[in-house]
Amino acid sequence: MLKLSKKIDYGLILLSRMCMEPAPESAREMAERYNLPQPMVANILKALSGAGMLASTRGVQGGYELARPAREISLAEIVEALEGPFSLVDCVADGDNCRFTSICPTHDPIQAVHHQFQNFMSRLSLAEIVGMPQEPFQFGTGSNENTNIYG
Repeated sequence: MLKLSKKIDYGLILLSRMCMEPAPESAREMAERYNLPQPMVANILKALSGAGMLASTRGVQGGYELARPAREISLAEIVEALEGPFSLVDCVADGDNCRFTSICPTHDPIQAVHHQFQNFMSRLSLAEIVGMPQEPFQFGTGSNENTNIYG
């Protein structure tokens, strides 16, 4: 089954909080608010800060907050910051390691699916994920292919 890791899930929860409540909040406060393990929250926030999505301020009034507007942060960027480069299957990242690449009937179709999914994640913003008002996300690239994800 394809699903997001707990780290990505928790990261999205923390980021959505920052979208809705822009005041800085500490890792401890966020961990308590959502009943999440504090060390994991701290690691997630550190990774997101290192990737330039969050800014941190020390001190009593300090904490973490978005470093850029939510519409400029993509799901692909979040996934990569927390889990490394996205790879739907191993041969997408390193086809040389798969002994079946030359004879695999699904290699090319799976590569295409990977690239479509990667494109989707690159275009889907944090603002869209958390439902901030803006232009609805559109699938596809041609004018006849666009479908609003909100119905």
